[in-house]
Amino acid sequence: MAEMTSAQPVRHFERQATGLVRAAGTWDVLVYNMNFVSIGLMAVLVFLFATAFYPGANLYLMVFLTFACVIPTSLVFAFFAAAMPRSGADYVYVSRTLHPALGMMSSWNNTAWWFMYGGVPSAFFAYYGVAPFFSVVGERTSTHWMVSFGAWCDKPIGAFVVGTILIAALVAAFIVGLHFFFRIQNVLFAIGMISIALVVITWLVQSSGAFQHNFTAHTGQAFGPALDKAAGKAGYAEDGPFSLKWTFLAGTWVYINLVFNQSSSYIGGEVRRASRLQLWSMPAAAVVTTSVLLILLALGDKVVGLHAFGKLSTVTLLPFQAIAAQGVSSTVLAAFILVLFIPFSYTWLPGQILNASRNFLAYSVDGLAPKKLSEVHPRFHTPIYSLLLVGVGSVGALWLFTHWSAFAALVGIFGFILGFSIVSVAAIAFPYRLPDVFESSPVRWRVRGIPVMSIVGALSLVALGFEAWAFWTDPSAGIEGKLSTKILNFAIFGSGLVIYVVAKAIQRSRGVDVSQRFKEIPVE
Repeated sequence: MAEMTSAQPVRHFERQATGLVRAAGTWDVLVYNMNFVSIGLMAVLVFLFATAFYPGANLYLMVFLTFACVIPTSLVFAFFAAAMPRSGADYVYVSRTLHPALGMMSSWNNTAWWFMYGGVPSAFFAYYGVAPFFSVVGERTSTHWMVSFGAWCDKPIGAFVVGTILIAALVAAFIVGLHFFFRIQNVLFAIGMISIALVVITWLVQSSGAFQHNFTAHTGQAFGPALDKAAGKAGYAEDGPFSLKWTFLAGTWVYINLVFNQSSSYIGGEVRRASRLQLWSMPAAAVVTTSVLLILLALGDKVVGLHAFGKLSTVTLLPFQAIAAQGVSSTVLAAFILVLFIPFSYTWLPGQILNASRNFLAYSVDGLAPKKLSEVHPRFHTPIYSLLLVGVGSVGALWLFTHWSAFAALVGIFGFILGFSIVSVAAIAFPYRLPDVFESSPVRWRVRGIPVMSIVGALSLVALGFEAWAFWTDPSAGIEGKLSTKILNFAIFGSGLVIYVVAKAIQRSRGVDVSQRFKEIPVE
């Protein structure tokens, strides 16, 4: 065995089983993936921004183009999750297929952004869930305390307090265990879908005239020239002739949601029948959520008009469910639409906390992070310290998002694209770099002798190139013309390499060689 200069022998790092249990069943995994896509938040963002600031965009074509760009990446993760059903997703896939340094770069990039993005959906919980309910219902029932509380939730300090309570509740639920969390998740998903169903049914039977009459009666906002003038002052981009460029750029608001349909890959070690379930649940989540968005767009176009929606959103800053609620005459129906939508206002957050904690666990059991982060509670089977770390980081990110205007919702997606690109390269190489694992996997398909997984990886790489251009170009993404955010994206991406080199050096100084662990698929 090789020796160090200090004559201390180097021993191989022995990776122990994690202690996690396979708690996630079929419905749990499908809902988990759909929640990270988030039917509600995707609709909120599309109706708030894509309808208002992309002149000449065809939003129906935009949805199909974005879906076409997402599916290859979805399949890359689905294939890998079926072939290597382990916690940590791309960290495991890339580190075992290409190189551990690249695996750390790809995975740490996601983890770092999930830390920072923990502040976004927890703030959305206040801005797009709690505040609209209390404000709208309070105004329509003349309940002053509700109006005041809704206004407070819409302020930075209110959003911070409400969001912190949500983060604490989720971390506590995750500590108790995934069985407990999935029961809560599935009930809340059903509640959120009832809200969407109420909007769909309302718009199916409602006329445009009835909507405008009710909306004006409840908000005082008139349509026609009055709305056009107010929207122009508020920054609404006047529509023009069809533009393929703006159609594609408008898709950034769909992509930020839809690309995370592969969320269950990060909890791969806790998914039952993973080799089959992971393979279809990720693309299925993309199909279902995209279909719901198209239905909402079509019905919103019928009742309100997408251009009018953009103008209303720009002027009133109301999310789509609040606009729908203000367009009905019944206060009871409006209240149900709004209160039942609240569970859909933050659904990125559970996946961000849970997935980041599993990444930390994977780093730790490979010897690249403090050992404490891989400790799993013997009763709950959860990595408590990793969850607490992510929870605290999410609260810090929430403060930044609510108090720092430069922290835009789209600013980190370019960084995710960089990480997904490495995973796509790993998918191309997987059948050739790990032939034994590939041939024993359920995805060992070939077309004319070429592995389907390699084809999917190549398609994903092309699609990610288009999306990288979109996020680099879209003014709403917070990257165009801002050197600081460009540097931030690349710095976070490169920091994974620094962490790998430093961690490996620390372990070697202790007489431990971690490199051998990356030559085999980790145990769970």
